[in-house]
Amino acid sequence: MHKYKLISLLTSGFLLLTTNTYAKPNLPPPVEDMVKLKKLAGGAGPFTAKESFPKSYFLIAQNLPYLIGLALYHPASSELNLSKKQIGTLLKLKKDLTPAIIEKAVKIKKLEIEVVEAIALKYKAPKAETQHAKIDKIAKLQAALTKSHLICIEKVKAILTEEQYEELLDYAIINMF
Repeated sequence: MHKYKLISLLTSGFLLLTTNTYAKPNLPPPVEDMVKLKKLAGGAGPFTAKESFPKSYFLIAQNLPYLIGLALYHPASSELNLSKKQIGTLLKLKKDLTPAIIEKAVKIKKLEIEVVEAIALKYKAPKAETQHAKIDKIAKLQAALTKSHLICIEKVKAILTEEQYEELLDYAIINMF
């Protein structure tokens, strides 16, 4: 039985590698946008091991897909066979949504760092209760950001065909096994 598992694993790995070798994204990664984001994000907080701005500031930061990026920039995205109209519509959606997302994420990050500086960076600090209003504001902003994300998912689904969406899920879901 062990031998069959090994053969299956090696075959799956080979297929994954060869598929990614020949697959091409619909568009090259938006390097300029990533540089701008990094500048807008500013430095990481003092206890931040890894930040993915603005994704780290959503209420559901890791378990919802970021469909615009997957449809346009993922190495396998050319397999969706998007029309020029679909690509244009996705780019417009990204352009329309990004400023509000960044604005909220910057506010959340600023508030989080204020809380950290007030409570965690000094031995003698104000009572935790003094930060509760900021925590509530952070939660409200994160919820609004995540609600926008859900609406974005709906809008991307409306741009893609059912077959394209299924194909996107095939290459986007990374932790199935």
